[in-house]
Amino acid sequence: MHNILLTTLHSGSLNVNAGGPALSMSLTLKGLEKAGVKTVALCEQIPSDGKLIAPDLNVRFTHSGKYGTFAYVDNIHECLKKAVDVDIYHIHGTWMHHGLAISRYARKVEKPYVVSPRGMLYPQALAHHALLKKVMMKLYQKKVFAEAACVQATCKEEMEYYRALGFKNPVAVLPNPIDINGVIDREIPKKPIFNVGYLGRLHPRKRVERLIYAFNELKRVKECRLVIIGGGDKAYQTFLEAEVKRLKIENVVEFTGFLTGKEKDDAITGLSLLVVPSDFENFGNIVTEALVRGVPVIASRGMPWQELEEHHCGWWIDNGQESINQTLLEAAALPNEKRMRMGVNGKRLMYENYSVEVLGKKMKRLYEWILHGGEKPEFVYE
Repeated sequence: MHNILLTTLHSGSLNVNAGGPALSMSLTLKGLEKAGVKTVALCEQIPSDGKLIAPDLNVRFTHSGKYGTFAYVDNIHECLKKAVDVDIYHIHGTWMHHGLAISRYARKVEKPYVVSPRGMLYPQALAHHALLKKVMMKLYQKKVFAEAACVQATCKEEMEYYRALGFKNPVAVLPNPIDINGVIDREIPKKPIFNVGYLGRLHPRKRVERLIYAFNELKRVKECRLVIIGGGDKAYQTFLEAEVKRLKIENVVEFTGFLTGKEKDDAITGLSLLVVPSDFENFGNIVTEALVRGVPVIASRGMPWQELEEHHCGWWIDNGQESINQTLLEAAALPNEKRMRMGVNGKRLMYENYSVEVLGKKMKRLYEWILHGGEKPEFVYE
C-alpha cells in the first residue's frame, strides 16, 4: 500500500438545496481527508437562496451554470488549470457540463478520473426527459463513462443498470457514507407518542401522500403523530397540506420545512419510525440518517435496502398503498422493546459498514489501485 499523499479534485454540488447528492459528496470528501487524502471541491457559486453544506471543506467556486440541465460553466477550464498536482479527478453526477469538461481535461493532462452517477442511470430516472437524455448520452455522456478509470455505484443494483447500458469498465460498489460522530453512541430515547416521519425533498415522485393515507388508517387505532421533514415543490406541498385538511388530521400532522443542524437532528431522533414511500431511490441517505439514530425504517423495494430485513432494523416492502398501510400498522403494534432492539441493530449496521471513516478508507484504496495497480479491492467488479 502506498502512503504518499494523494491530491484529488471533485466536481459536483455542495449546495444544501441539492439534497442527497450534496450530502454524499461532502461526506465522501470528509472521509477522504480523514484517510489522509487531500481534496479540492470545484462547485458553481452558491445562489442567494442556497447554502454551502460544508464550509470546512476546501472549496473553489466556478461561475454559475447556464442552459438548464447541462449547466454550462464558462470558466471551468481556467479553474481546472489553477488546481495543480491533482492525481485523480472525481465527477459527482451525470449529464452536466462539469462532467464533460473535467473528463476532457483529465484526458488532456493524462490523469485518471472516477464518475459517481448518483442514481441518474436508473430506468425511472432515464425515463424523465428521455429523448433529451438519449441525445446527451450519444453526444458526450457515453464517452465520459466509457473512458472513466472506474465508476462508483452505491449498490449492486445500480451497477447492474450501468452494465445494462453496455459499459465494461470497472465498477466500485461503495454506499454513500453517514457521519456517525456524536450520534452513534447516544442512547435511543423512549418516545411517549408514536411518531411517524418522512424525511427528504417534497416532490410528486416521492409519493408522500401514500404515507399520509397510511397514517390516517393508523391514527384510528393508536395515538400517533406524523412529522414531514423537508420542502421543495410548492405546488406538491400545497396538495399534501390540502389532503391533510380533507382528512381532518391537521392537528396531528406537522410540516417542518427544510431543517438543518440541531433542529434536523432533534426531529429525526424524535421519530419512532421513518417511512420512505417513493417508488424508487438510488440509495436513500435518509435511510442512513434514521438508522444511525436508532430509528427503524420502512422502505419500498424500489430502493436497494434489503439490509433492513437482513439486519432486522426495518421493513423492505412492496410500494403499493395497501402494503404501506399494513406495514405501518404492524410496526406500530410492536412492543417498544422490540423496536428499540431494531434501532440498536440499525446503529450497528451503520457503524460497521457506512461510516465516513470506513468509506473514506475504501475510497482511498480505490484511488491507489487505479493509480498504482496491485491487488484489486474486494468491492471492485470488472
